Amino acid sequence: MTAVLQDPAAAADHLLCRADVFGVAQAAGLTTALGGARLELTLLPLPALAADGYPVERIRLVILPPGDQVYAYPRSGSDRPFKHRNLQLGDLCLQYDRDDPALRWLPEDGLEPLVTLVHRHLIFEEAWRRSGDWPCEDAPHGDDRHAPHRIATTAMRKEIGRWSRT
Repeated sequence: MTAVLQDPAAAADHLLCRADVFGVAQAAGLTTALGGARLELTLLPLPALAADGYPVERIRLVILPPGDQVYAYPRSGSDRPFKHRNLQLGDLCLQYDRDDPALRWLPEDGLEPLVTLVHRHLIFEEAWRRSGDWPCEDAPHGDDRHAPHRIATTAMRKEIGRWSRT
C-alpha cells in the first residue's frame, strides 16, 4: 500500500491497464491533503450479472497513511439501500475486524485484492437488494462483545483453513 500512497495516479493507471482485476473500466488517483490516496473507480459487473441488469458501480476508495485504514464510498445509486454500510461515514462495511485474519483483507495483501473485495461487496449488496438474502455468511453489525464472530457454517470454517495466514 506504500506505493499507492506514494503515487495514487500510477496505482490507478496500474489497475486500469496492467492489473489482473476484473471490471475496472475507469480509474483516477490523487493524493489527499493529509497524504492519503483517493482512487475514483468505475467497476463493471460480471458479464452474466450485467445481462441480469446489475449496475455499473462507481466507488471512491480512500486509503490513509500508513495504508491500514481504508474507506470505500459508493458514488452511484445514492438512493439504494445497503445492508453493510456504516451509517455515520457512509462507507461500506467491508469486513469484520475481529474475524480470523484468513477472512480479512490486510494491507500486505495489496491494492488488487482490496479492489476485488470492494467489487465483490457491491455485487453482494445488489444481490441482497434483489433477494433479501446476503449471498454468504455475514457478520453482525453493532456487535459490542469484543469477541470474534462465531463462524456458523462448515463452508466458512473450511475457508479459514484454506486461506490461513500462518
